[in-house]
Parts: sequence; structure tokens; C-alpha cells
Amino acid sequence: MDELSFEQMKQAKEYFHATAMNIPGVHGTSIGVKRVGGQPSGQLAICVHLSRKRPLSCVPPEEQIPLEVDGFLTDVIEHAPIIRCEAQSERRAVYEDGSKYRPLVGGIKLSAGYAFGTLGCIVRKPDGSCYALSAAHVLGEVGATVYQPAKAKCDEIGTTVQAQECSLVDAAIASLDYYYDAGQAWIHEIGAVSGTHDVGNDELPLAIAKRGASTGLTRGSVVAMHYSGVAANLERFHDMLFIDGRSGEFVDHGDSGSAIVHPIDAEHNLVVGLLWGKAPDANRIGVATPIDRILDAFGVSVLTARDPVRAAGDTLLGRFQAFLGQTERGKAYWDAYAHNRIYLRHIFHHMPRLAATWRRMPVPEMIEALRAAMLDPDTPIPAKLGNHDTDELMWDLYEALGKFLQANHQRMLQQQAASFCRLVCGNIGNSWRNALHGIPMRDGGVDAT
Repeated sequence: MDELSFEQMKQAKEYFHATAMNIPGVHGTSIGVKRVGGQPSGQLAICVHLSRKRPLSCVPPEEQIPLEVDGFLTDVIEHAPIIRCEAQSERRAVYEDGSKYRPLVGGIKLSAGYAFGTLGCIVRKPDGSCYALSAAHVLGEVGATVYQPAKAKCDEIGTTVQAQECSLVDAAIASLDYYYDAGQAWIHEIGAVSGTHDVGNDELPLAIAKRGASTGLTRGSVVAMHYSGVAANLERFHDMLFIDGRSGEFVDHGDSGSAIVHPIDAEHNLVVGLLWGKAPDANRIGVATPIDRILDAFGVSVLTARDPVRAAGDTLLGRFQAFLGQTERGKAYWDAYAHNRIYLRHIFHHMPRLAATWRRMPVPEMIEALRAAMLDPDTPIPAKLGNHDTDELMWDLYEALGKFLQANHQRMLQQQAASFCRLVCGNIGNSWRNALHGIPMRDGGVDAT
């Protein structure tokens, strides 16, 4: 169908939408491939989405769907009203990938608050900084701590920085504060991300794939576009992509945020949308926001292998490394951390006493204090972090860590941990720069010399 005819079909569908929505059982309309005998006919039709088909003899004339609208064919798609693919602890799929992935890639489990979903792909801003893209109802409100895979202190990756949840978009991005603001242009079990693609009317049905935390790698087709309607919770949505798995299960709770990808080969996969909804009575049916709309809303682009990203030295960890590298003592602290980073994260996650201690820590406040210090090393070391005294927090953390390291014969690492704790606690009120360089604080304030 040529572009002019398709625009006329869109207008006919939009005018017919209000009429169709007044028919009992109808909850949406779209433009998709007409099916005859269960098989795609190759012709586009104005599709009417309804909960249950009825024999024509049982349908009053005023409730019958016309065979044509303004000369364009119609078709009927039967399924229940759309719901979000959100998942909580009491509502999980049979299969769930709870593995920890580092570096971060698309198609893996993300958690925030009491919900979990899927990291769709990595996106980047013009300054090269990278972010995790998922659904807004997965990542929650701006400022929420985001974890991969589960809500545990050792699994934090960053915080939600932008979110839009409306009739046109259900998406959010999270910063990657706990790493070098970086991830990979890759989706687990699918391959490299090479760009995006705006689905054209002449491409329906378009073959797609997705990798979700709950159902893993599944395949299907975008069979309709410009899908608008009312969800089961009575919220409206507009101009979405409608996906049919056909061959079996395509989506389940926990898959929200998955990138919908048109696969070409292992090195070339084009993102076309972001999954957010499903039919509750048919796990083969999914609904996604077109990717271009999301990218425009957040001012980002999908990360590809050829894209430049923010240099490590410009990230939070990069600045911290450069700051510590100014003195021999600081270099020793960084080396101790860098060489034992995986070990430290492992023991804080798996050792009960360490895990319990870390869960009591005000981690977001600690990260914010570090960020402020790296932006301006003359910032004073705070006396409090959240509602907690800084010195008490530091010594509580060291007590738990030091005893573990001593018991496991990690004497050198124990000494570095104790030294860093004394550095911080002995310089509360002094600037981070002075503390690192051993410059004492003057009476009544920070020595700025």
C-alpha cells in the first residue's frame, strides 16, 4: 500500500475508533494484516480488538462490525483487554532468570521497589553517558534505586533519572552510577544492537524477537500498528505496536521493558519497540511502545558498538580513581579496591553478617556524598549520611568487614579498610582533598590552603 493510501486508512481508522469503542466487548482498534482462515492474507485491514467473538446471528445490527470502513477492509482480533507485564514477588512466572550480569546487557532482570522487569537495552545521551532502558512501571519514580538482578545492596546499578508513563509512552531510564556509566550494545541470547527501525506498513507482519527475564528468548511478529484502546485498568493508550507470538508463549509477567528487536544476524539487530503489555488470556500477545517515540522523549539514542561513550575518567568511578591517584596512600586504596572488587561484592552479597550490615547502610546518601566530593574535592566530609552519624556507619561497616577479612587471612585488605575508615572518620568536617593529602582542618572550619 502506498503512503497516501495508508494515510487515508489511518484517518478512516481514527474516525471509526470512537464508534467501535461503543460496541460492547470492543477495547481497541489498529491497522494490521487481515487474516483469512487463520493465515495472513497480505492485505491490510482496520482491526477491531474485542474480548469475545459472537455468532453474527446473536449480534444486534447496531453492534455489528462493518465489513469495510470507507472502502478499507476490517478484521477482528479476539483477546482480553491489555494489562501490564509487571511482576511482583507474589506474581512470578514459572521461569525466571535471576542471574547477575556484568557488564550490563539487554534482556536481563532489573528490580526497583517491589517490582521487577527486564532491561531492554543500553541507551546513551549526547555527552556519551549510558543508561539502562526499561518500562516506567518497572523502574518506578525518579530517584528510585535500581538493582540487577534483585533488591540487594550488592546489586545496585544506579537510580531512575527519567520516567514517562502516559498514553503514548511507558518507559524510563536508570543511571549506571555503580560502574563506569557503561554497558554493552548487546542483548543476551540475541546479539549486538546495531540501531533502531521504524516499522513500516509494507513490512507487516515484521519478524521480531525479544529476551525477557521471565520467558527468555521468544519470537513473534509485529502484526499491527497504530494500536489504540483502553487497558484492563481503564487507562488509555495510543499508537502502539501489536505483537503476536503465534507459535507459543511470547511474554509473561516480568518481561516488561524488554526490547522488541528485528533480528538480521548476530551482529545486526534493530530495536523497534519496548514491551510493556500483554493479553491476560494469551501469553502469545504483547504490546510495545515504538522505540523512536521513547528516544525522542528522553533525548537519547540506542547504544551501538560504533558509538563513542563517556570516557572512564569522566564517570563517578573514574573521577574517584583519579582523585585517589593524587597520593601514594590514595593509589593504595584504589588498588586494594580494584583488585578485590569482585571479591568484595561477592562477600557482601553472600556472607550473612556482611549482607545484614550492608542492608542497614544508607547507600543512596553514600553515593550522593561521593558524587559531590568528586565534583568538588573541597567539599567537607559530612558528619551525617541520611539520619546516621558518618563515623558510626564507617566503624560499623569496618567491624563486620574487618572480622571477616581477619578470619579469612586477608590481612593486607583488612589494613587498607581500617586505614580508609580512619581517614574518613578522622577528617569529618575537613575537605576530602585535605584529608587525602594529610592537611589538618583549622579550628572552626576547613583549611582551604
